[in-house]
Amino acid sequence: MRSLPDELQKAKDFHSHLGPYLVVGLRMGQAIVRRLGPEPFAITITSFTGPQPPLSCVVDGLQLATPCTVGNGGIVIREGGQAKVLAVRGDREVIISLKSAIWEKIRTAIGSHQLEELALQLWELEESELLDLLGEK
Repeated sequence: MRSLPDELQKAKDFHSHLGPYLVVGLRMGQAIVRRLGPEPFAITITSFTGPQPPLSCVVDGLQLATPCTVGNGGIVIREGGQAKVLAVRGDREVIISLKSAIWEKIRTAIGSHQLEELALQLWELEESELLDLLGEK
């Protein structure tokens, strides 16, 4: 296994392991910050993952990549079983979802011993290869 970039090592230390959904959350969070800015308390994110792992691991990635956390009220978790988030700042909003091909790749890999390698591969993808921007206004 190759060494991890600092950001992924920090995420792994926080979350206790490095898996693909954690990376998906990091990448979604980065996309949100690029579009809506990094100011604390300015953004609200609704995660449609539900509260159960492994999909809810997206939320920890969001917390690490944005100024929003569950504790500060910036992230709300809704049922839905989807790797999808809605981020709102004032009258602007962004809806981001995991591409279906990537979703299937992760679901196929769950239970294997290759999850950290898959997470690293997802980290290295272009945003457009990993995520669908479903709406931006």
